[in-house]
Amino acid sequence: MRAADASVRLGTRWQRSRLAYRDVASATNRVTLIAALLPPRSASTHTLFCLKTPLPVRHQHLLCALLNSLLVNFLVRQRVSTHVTTAIVERLPIPREDQLGPDADTLASAAAALASTWSHGTFAHLNACVARAYGLSRDEFAHVLSTFPLIDQAERAQMLEVFEDG
Repeated sequence: MRAADASVRLGTRWQRSRLAYRDVASATNRVTLIAALLPPRSASTHTLFCLKTPLPVRHQHLLCALLNSLLVNFLVRQRVSTHVTTAIVERLPIPREDQLGPDADTLASAAAALASTWSHGTFAHLNACVARAYGLSRDEFAHVLSTFPLIDQAERAQMLEVFEDG
């Protein structure tokens, strides 16, 4: 398809990076909500919900970090059957950037780093930051982590350790 044809059919959204999340899901998967930034000049199918509002890439990375956190996945699992609908995502208690303080930069950087190279340490740090941002206690965070049996126990222990180290 030519770029002009794509713009007629899709508007200009396809020309910029945009946050997307997978619609089809299950509460019994390793994680339920999976989000990523689609690169510019890419199209998506009906099984990916994409951000329509133009946001700076940094803000999209921040949202991606929150949506991929185990805490937000825990909240989604309370509501999902086989689809992560827009209604579910719109009802999530996602903090604004100004509510995250200095952790906002950390989370945006972690999401950007994880997009190019997977790191258990970075993922642990991301999850610890999110748990602190939501004001979880150690026991509450441990409970959230315990509900993800398909994530290796050592990985969950690392998240808890990073959380405790502050």
